[in-house]
Amino acid sequence: MLQDRPDVRLTAVTIEKYRHFYDDGTDVEIVDSVADLTQVRLAALRIRERNPFEYVVSPSEWSVQAGGYIRSYFGLPGTGYEVANAFSNKFVMKQKLAAAGLPVAAFRRLSRLEEAAETSTELGWPLVVKRACGGGSGYVVVVRDAEHLRALGMAESTEALRVAPFPLMAEEKVDIDAEFHCDGVVVDAKVRFAPVSRYFKPVLDSVGGVIGSATLSEAHPDAQAVAALHEQAVTTLGLQDGVTHLEVFKTGSGYLIGEIACRPGGGGIVAQIRHQYGVDLWDAFLAAQLGEPVAADCEPRTDHMIQYMLPRPVGTVTSVTRAEELLAAEGVIHAEVKTKIGDTLTGPLDSSIYAGFVLMRATDEAQITRRITYIDNLFHIHTSTNDSTQPTGNR
Repeated sequence: MLQDRPDVRLTAVTIEKYRHFYDDGTDVEIVDSVADLTQVRLAALRIRERNPFEYVVSPSEWSVQAGGYIRSYFGLPGTGYEVANAFSNKFVMKQKLAAAGLPVAAFRRLSRLEEAAETSTELGWPLVVKRACGGGSGYVVVVRDAEHLRALGMAESTEALRVAPFPLMAEEKVDIDAEFHCDGVVVDAKVRFAPVSRYFKPVLDSVGGVIGSATLSEAHPDAQAVAALHEQAVTTLGLQDGVTHLEVFKTGSGYLIGEIACRPGGGGIVAQIRHQYGVDLWDAFLAAQLGEPVAADCEPRTDHMIQYMLPRPVGTVTSVTRAEELLAAEGVIHAEVKTKIGDTLTGPLDSSIYAGFVLMRATDEAQITRRITYIDNLFHIHTSTNDSTQPTGNR
């Protein structure tokens, strides 16, 4: 989006894997990782010599901290490091939220995975262990008991979690009745826009299958409770201007804040919000980071917009339902299938991996269920793994 603006002189700091996203005429600085603050700082110093910059835009979860660090380091406008860290370091986030009296699951910091055994004496089994920094439900494991922990300590599947240069944390595993997301726009420390949506089922239980949600009306009790938590979290963590994505769990004892990010949500969420409310979260995000006027006005809605992220199993795709077939379904207003025949995925899977998404409008809760069920039955993706072809539905 910035590359296409004639009024912007852009330098992108990225990794080699994503170099192809940028035109040949765009100034690009390559680093090993945008999460490495030292590498990004040195890159910024090199950039300043040839192409002085006035603003920093950090659009991904991995770049939020680096963006805040560079703004603080150079004295630039926008979200500084302390606030950026609070919105991207889940341990710091939970510390601040808990200190303010906001509801979060019990948590502890870990120096290494094996420390979860000691933590279990306070939090009990099972535990959720995750990296304090990161997104997309990646590097999150549920540890059942001490024996399971010992197995995970040697498993190939957790090697990246064990060796990653990020702190770890453990949380009590709570029984979740429902999970919600709230996608806000903040201007001058005030929440201007904060619609709430309910996921089909908790995201961590959905990885590898269908992930999706439907918007709720402002009058819905869950929407009112989640929006109130969103406003308190924004105030507690100190965001002045930006876009947020909040995850909230509903349990038998009340609502718990899972986490909140200061960037737009992934998957079909931005399109879901744009089609339902006319607010483009990426436009609002860029405007906030560049100090430009932010558009976030909308009319209340009583109907629902469903975003259904199409599952993408591991393997080589041998056949997949076409977007045109999905668009022909009743209630569907948008469909895109980004996965093509021949594409190969090796895993591991997380919530950022999907084959495409579908947007559907529904007038009531019953119609939401019918719309979802129809796409469940309509969409199919077949993959080939180890020379055997198997059909994979979306459940």
